[in-house]
Amino acid sequence: MTIRTGFDIHPLPAEKPAPKRGITFLWLELTGRCQLNCTHCYADSGPTKSHGTMTTSDWLSVIDDAADMGVRDIQFIGGEPTLYPALPELIRHASSRGIATEVYSNLVRIRADIWDTLVEYRVRLATSYYTDQPEQHTLITGNALAHKRTTDNISKAIALGIPVRVGMVSVLEDQRIDEARQLLTDLGVQYIDVDHVRRAGRANTEADTPLEELCGQCAGDVLAVYPDGAVRPCVFTRSLQVGDVLKSSLRQVIDSPQLATARTAIGNATMENHSHRDGSCGPNCSPVCHPGCDPRCVPGQFVCRPRGGQY
Repeated sequence: MTIRTGFDIHPLPAEKPAPKRGITFLWLELTGRCQLNCTHCYADSGPTKSHGTMTTSDWLSVIDDAADMGVRDIQFIGGEPTLYPALPELIRHASSRGIATEVYSNLVRIRADIWDTLVEYRVRLATSYYTDQPEQHTLITGNALAHKRTTDNISKAIALGIPVRVGMVSVLEDQRIDEARQLLTDLGVQYIDVDHVRRAGRANTEADTPLEELCGQCAGDVLAVYPDGAVRPCVFTRSLQVGDVLKSSLRQVIDSPQLATARTAIGNATMENHSHRDGSCGPNCSPVCHPGCDPRCVPGQFVCRPRGGQY
């Protein structure tokens, strides 16, 4: 059996158990801290936020539980995951357990040891990008240095042979999306998606994220673990908690009636949106996103695998 990631075709190790009860992918949100203060940030992250209450040992245990249940892919995200001191250790451990990883970074500043880890363990990179104009980028991110640093580090990653995909979120009415896409293409980026702002975090004036804002993939076989141990269907469902890995195992969360109820609610709420904008297939097909979905939600999976609307 093989896993098609869009960057390569990876054989699935024969000894790896088949996924149980619908979990093949995890977001691990390592921190709420970020150098940027983006106007639309789904996580409401920023420079003053913390790494939360999950310790490195806690994260290692979650990775072990995930591997034991057949999880194939993990995305480290935040906040800015490269600010989490133990990120290289977590990547190495995931690799040792046969899990492919992606780091979703703003690429404002990457430590030398992280670059080395990304190359050694064949980690994928994802980043957000908004415009070809530094001034417009600053309006969105709140950081005047971010545009140049992110652009330079995209180029560096490609030069190092690290797979890079970019999600662009349409935030401003006059945002130079097409020009940014051309700039990224010229840099050598092959995987670029554009999405609208999702009503979550700072982009949401309501108490909860409306379920119809979701792409629908989180009604299936994905989960997110947050810096405080909370487990939710995805990184956008900030108010819909289905468990806590500091109080119970990941397996217990997967088997819980709370998760089953949440997945049913999300499936019902997103039923009308079960086709990509080109009509090709639905969000219940192992898509590849966040943020920058159309809609697509699991990084690295560029081949749709429709499940006929079954969650």
